[in-house]
Amino acid sequence: MVPNSDQDGQSRSFIEEARRAQIVTAAVETIAEVGYSRASMSRIAARAGISRGLISYHFAGKAELIGQVMATVYADGAAFIAPMIDAETTPTAQLRAYIRSNLEYMRAHPARMVALVEIVTGGGLADLPGIDPTESDRQMLLPLVELFTAGQAAGEFREFDVTVMARIVRGVIDAVPTALSHDPDLDIDRYLREITTAVDLATRPI
Repeated sequence: MVPNSDQDGQSRSFIEEARRAQIVTAAVETIAEVGYSRASMSRIAARAGISRGLISYHFAGKAELIGQVMATVYADGAAFIAPMIDAETTPTAQLRAYIRSNLEYMRAHPARMVALVEIVTGGGLADLPGIDPTESDRQMLLPLVELFTAGQAAGEFREFDVTVMARIVRGVIDAVPTALSHDPDLDIDRYLREITTAVDLATRPI
């Protein structure tokens, strides 16, 4: 029987993607446990139960692996968050869903959140080629800017600078992973209540 080259290629691709995902998970767990600077390729390989050389087969170096870690976290986060926001029909409800979904993702994936904090505070972003901090910042704020703009047009939010408010809300949310890195038993529900209330009071019509 002649092997089906297409099927063989698909099998190899599936296996390779599964291996890459395994390595990314090991990298997240290692960084969350020992910090970015101490998360060597050898440590990551040991946690994954594979050789260091096998990591090098899938990733050219630590920078590429860290880039994939961040891409995975952000992509999975977007897939988790977007449906919860889209399920709401008003800007006010969407804003609350935005906050709730972000914190629920943090609750579901604490190691990922701690790893991101370690990468950012440990200088990991500087090791990533082709990253435009200005454009990354704009893309991070854009969903909130658009939400606030729509809410003001609908009369649901008071008049304010939408970019400034987006940065305030994003900053409060992004402070939670740092708190989580210091306290694994962080009360996410308490943070969710207080952040939601504070943002609601800050944005409602006067």
